[in-house]
Amino acid sequence: MGVIDGQWWGLWWPWLVVWAVTAASVAVLVRYALLRAGGPRRRRRGGRTVHGMCFFLHEKRVMDLYQTGGFSAALEQEVADRINVTSGLGLLGRLGFGSGTARRDVTKERFTAYVRTNTPITVIRLLMDTMRKEDVVVHADLTTGSLVPNRALAELLRERDGSGRVPLTAVMSEFVSVTGRFTALASDGGDIVLRAPYGEGRPPAHVRITCEAAWVREGFQDAEYFTGEFQARCLGKVRTWNRTRGELTLDPIAIFR
Repeated sequence: MGVIDGQWWGLWWPWLVVWAVTAASVAVLVRYALLRAGGPRRRRRGGRTVHGMCFFLHEKRVMDLYQTGGFSAALEQEVADRINVTSGLGLLGRLGFGSGTARRDVTKERFTAYVRTNTPITVIRLLMDTMRKEDVVVHADLTTGSLVPNRALAELLRERDGSGRVPLTAVMSEFVSVTGRFTALASDGGDIVLRAPYGEGRPPAHVRITCEAAWVREGFQDAEYFTGEFQARCLGKVRTWNRTRGELTLDPIAIFR
């Protein structure tokens, strides 16, 4: 009987090891999937950013921001998250045959191909999600007067006056996402100038955004945009604040409605 037991173990122990590793890998993947399905969604409060319809996109600023803005590592992680880097079965195969080191290379190749082959409209949507996760954007709603500073700005203001409050006119170095009710006026050169009032001053202050004709997307030439107000959201940076005119000028990166 001892001989038989020894032969049986000699024949089957490698397969038992493989099955044990496979079972452990499946358990890890299931736990990972459950965590992704539960925890992150609660933190993100509804998932990824809802962008809406884009009618202005400064493609050069988008790509410059991606290349020089320090977001490449975070973008790589975001792409890896969306493409799923390696599937569950692929990961099992790599673990089973000991070639797990290929995972990072696959991620980089997919990331490089993703950025090279996709359009700026795809990159800006990915970039906005990444900027939200990195907490680098100040959010302002001109219709309600609410302003939510990012973590860095809030800490700086708290150190200065202890309140953490900040007027939109003081946000000069941060990216801003401004939502408001805008009016549009087309210039002779084809540029479109947007304005939206905010605050309770008399006369009220307003945000001014110039959409260069070269980056205006199809659909924004509809005449109805120039006959009344419409809701829009602009991602950009503050260029200047003119106290005399009560005019805050933004350099737009993308505008959605």
